[in-house]
Amino acid sequence: MTRIRGNLAGAAAVVALAITNPVAAQTVIKLGHDQPESTTHHRAALKWKELVETRSKGQIRVNIFPSNLLGNSTQMVEQVQAGALEAAVLPTAWIAPIAPSVQVLDLPFLFPDRKSLYQVVDGPVGAEILKPLAKVNIEGVAFWESGFKQFTGQFPIREPADYKGRKIRTMPAAVIQEQFKAFGATPTTIAFAELYSALQQNVVDGQENPIASIASMRLFEVQKYLTISDHGFLAYAFMFNKPFLDKLPKEQRSILIEAAKEGSRFQREIIQQAEKEHLETFRKAGVQITTLTPAQRSKFEQASAPVYDWFRQKYGSASIDMIRKELATLQNK
Repeated sequence: MTRIRGNLAGAAAVVALAITNPVAAQTVIKLGHDQPESTTHHRAALKWKELVETRSKGQIRVNIFPSNLLGNSTQMVEQVQAGALEAAVLPTAWIAPIAPSVQVLDLPFLFPDRKSLYQVVDGPVGAEILKPLAKVNIEGVAFWESGFKQFTGQFPIREPADYKGRKIRTMPAAVIQEQFKAFGATPTTIAFAELYSALQQNVVDGQENPIASIASMRLFEVQKYLTISDHGFLAYAFMFNKPFLDKLPKEQRSILIEAAKEGSRFQREIIQQAEKEHLETFRKAGVQITTLTPAQRSKFEQASAPVYDWFRQKYGSASIDMIRKELATLQNK
């Protein structure tokens, strides 16, 4: 009898501990991304972690996995879709194979500047762009960034004809591949983590990436020329496994989503300052940096017209028209 009472008392103590110990009730979230710890992406991820853990009073704990530690970008998207990974922040181009409509943000020369782009993606248009992800068990909640993309190569890049016959590394988004085809190049998909060695070994002749990404992977060490083109925007989607997010209490969902949006604003502030510092690093490393003149930019815009025709034929014109209508409204304000 004494032994039974002792066992019951022990069991009661365990139950009481589980009820009163906040750790037992924690929601643990893994967040994966593809950038090194030195980048603004990771700094913003740490900011998100801080906001979430503080506002949830420790009821949500975040573990961050940078630099593709959980797999390459395609694998992480698949993990989020399957529920093996609760959250990730990754380029929209890597989401394109399962949600093609997000590729609209990768169209060349779509946005004139950062200010108007932020106004578009932070509003109803941005929500519409992310909406199709819900069909594949993913909830997109905010846009982070790597910034406007620039051209780099082992050859000077001043007009589309410079790309003729060149092999250029791209992400798997078909719209980006169509862009380089329109310029006369051969697009070649290579994982971001393997890009440095591919350029070093001349597997490809060039690539496109924002200044921050060129710096984080030290691509300036294996590229002789950089052209400031601002031709496309590399947007990152902050996304959750939708079933995971839906089952959380409303308060916790709000904390996660609002913190992701605040993390976006935080990253935007620090990445623009970082870009100025990176360009100085590139110059010191011997990279020859030029900026497209208005006439040169016009040639690239004209050469990009077939990409828009391809996109409209493949996915319709609704998303392009939606963005351009919003840009026109903003310009008239």
